[in-house]
Amino acid sequence: MMRRALVHCLLLSAGLFWVSVAAAQQTAQTRQRLTLEDIHASRKFAGEFFEGGRWAEEGPVILYIEPDAQTGATHLVRYNLETGQRERLIDGNRLYASDVGRLVQIEDYAYSRDGRRVLIYTDSEPVWRYNTKGFYYLYDIASGTLRPISDRAKGFQMFAKLSPNGRQVAFVRDRNLYLVDLESGQEVPLTVDGRPESIINGTFDWVYEEEFGLRDGWAWSPDGRYIAFFKLDESHVPAFTMVDLREYYPKSITFRYPKAGQPNSEIQIGVIDLQTGQVRFFDTDTWYEDDSPYEYLARMGWTPAIDGRFYVWMFRMNREQNHLELLYGDPATMRVRKVLEERASAWLEVETGFTDLQAGQLTYLNDGQHFVWISERDGYRHLYLYRNDGTLVRQLTQGAWDVTDFHGVDEVGGWVYFTATIEGPRERHLYRVPLQPGASNGQAFGPQRISQEPGTHEVSLSRDFRYYIDVHTRFLQPPVVTLRRISGEQLAVLVGNEALQQRLKAYKLRPPEFFTVPGADGTPLEAYLIKPSDFDSTKQYPLLLYVYGGPGSQTVVDDWGGARMLWHYYLAEELGILVASVDNRGTGARGYAFKTATYRRLGQLEAQDQIAAAKALAQRSYVDPDRIGIWGWSYGGYLTLMAMLYGDGPQVFRVGVSVAPVTDWRLYDTIYTERYMSTPQQNPEGYRLGAPLTYADRLAERQRLLLIHGDLDDNVHFQNAVLMAEALQRAGKQFAFMVYPGRNHGIYGGNTRLHLFTLITGFLEENLVNPR
Repeated sequence: MMRRALVHCLLLSAGLFWVSVAAAQQTAQTRQRLTLEDIHASRKFAGEFFEGGRWAEEGPVILYIEPDAQTGATHLVRYNLETGQRERLIDGNRLYASDVGRLVQIEDYAYSRDGRRVLIYTDSEPVWRYNTKGFYYLYDIASGTLRPISDRAKGFQMFAKLSPNGRQVAFVRDRNLYLVDLESGQEVPLTVDGRPESIINGTFDWVYEEEFGLRDGWAWSPDGRYIAFFKLDESHVPAFTMVDLREYYPKSITFRYPKAGQPNSEIQIGVIDLQTGQVRFFDTDTWYEDDSPYEYLARMGWTPAIDGRFYVWMFRMNREQNHLELLYGDPATMRVRKVLEERASAWLEVETGFTDLQAGQLTYLNDGQHFVWISERDGYRHLYLYRNDGTLVRQLTQGAWDVTDFHGVDEVGGWVYFTATIEGPRERHLYRVPLQPGASNGQAFGPQRISQEPGTHEVSLSRDFRYYIDVHTRFLQPPVVTLRRISGEQLAVLVGNEALQQRLKAYKLRPPEFFTVPGADGTPLEAYLIKPSDFDSTKQYPLLLYVYGGPGSQTVVDDWGGARMLWHYYLAEELGILVASVDNRGTGARGYAFKTATYRRLGQLEAQDQIAAAKALAQRSYVDPDRIGIWGWSYGGYLTLMAMLYGDGPQVFRVGVSVAPVTDWRLYDTIYTERYMSTPQQNPEGYRLGAPLTYADRLAERQRLLLIHGDLDDNVHFQNAVLMAEALQRAGKQFAFMVYPGRNHGIYGGNTRLHLFTLITGFLEENLVNPR
């Protein structure tokens, strides 16, 4: 600011000028320099992380799995976070499995109700995203004996669970459910029709796992008499084939993948009566009901006892996912009744984790009389209290902000705990409100903020609601993990990341500038801008927009961005590129209307907003309007193409880097795509106008495009990039194209990330920094 004032006032004497230059040179010499190798091929910026665990029944106590570097064993440890006291509950050196002749490691565990036995999960492998198949052993604490629940030679086991009385274990293997009597060791199949490419019992197909977040598909009834389970028939879902060309003879990988407008798996929920062995299914109008308005069963579980009986609760949704019903199924009579109904003008979300919604849609309280329901019915995501019969009691939270996580109800203390965006869409804080209406506990009615430090707080509350673990981050602050009382008082620093914070200080990175820019319709859009540490407002810099922009997402948050954020700083510091990000209409944390503005027209409003934001930024004197680029990955790769090719994009964006993009929504899966676009049959024009393929001939001669994709991407198929390449070639357009053989949607493994970001960096230097 001082140098700018001197320049504009024409007060720069020769002496002052040389002092300024000398100071800048000294800053450059003392500033540590970022490298691509440090960011993408080392753990220099990885920092420490808190292993975490499971809360004990009360107090600041967790149970966690501790690896033993000397013996290769894993121990189950009880850890008091406040006192630091540790107690080894299971000595991993005793977990010798005679069937494999070695120690097995604890990857997951579950105690029996009486605490005498522990079910141990080990030697797992991924199915798609997660390691959901492996092997289970039963460990007897008193005797110290370990035995497998089934013969490994029969195949992997999935989602094994002890019965409520601890005498049986059930699990999924090869798409069927099995039951093992732990006293006799007898194993019996509970279903027998599961088979590849057809029937699935107790787990899910690709699209249910990817888009509804469902993997474990069965549950014991609380009294142990019944097992409820999902059954799918994927035989009518079209198969998709990927080819691994790295093999001497290429290897094909085929799986059922329903693209937008194509058939989904048929689905139903069944109940197994373990006293009679009878298997029956609820009539939910979703099993071979071609003319039914119902398409999905998106969640399932058991209710607490209602008038002395347990019911199976189910979520039923239509194909467009804007109509949700909570159903209760009676396992004795198999009758189904509707308890609650939710409708929306655009779509409803029941998935947790992909957007900013982390909590479950439905949470039963310990009183056995009520549940908490999450809804956006008043225009913002809030909590509602219902009786178990579906009668609304009251709205628990209210205001022009979104609840992003529900942590539970302290029924003794009378508080409801949640994370929300009350301070604005860039921050996340822990709050509480009274469970009862009006004043409570001597406090005024309304949300009480517990976390105080600005930024993002991810919290986990203890089971007795007396303590919580707080993971606090900011844009340039890696995670600081603390133990706190529920009042917010800090008791202990669990992970401070002091070494990483000191390391970062040596780079003298300039904090980002947060602000708003007008979207295409004038709507203020959240944005940030990264500038180099030696930024000079009298110069003109190239500008790169980083975009994701998908429904409910955010990039403009005061949160630690890890390697990608540091790479953006590398571009600023080493190449002199300003890096900005803008959350267009359709992104999250600003209410339902803002999020759903793009309904049935994905890509169009978002592209308009990114173009408008780039134009607004180009008005700043230090931004070179002829050197503006955009890059993104996945949905961001898609928006990169749309922004470059749509509307004024060819005149605004000189450079684009598109990683793993969708290029036509007809190529993507049913559940995600149709939630936002309906089907291609019902919305053909929306699909056409929202496809980068439609605009391939609009790539301008001045523009430079780099297209990147992994050829074994099971999510956004490599086919998207191939068809985009073909469309560009057919239009006579030149572009750069990089394929990562054998890599999936994440494009990682070995030195892949270093290669990827070295490639992108070189492309930006050649075409954005020093364009010809």
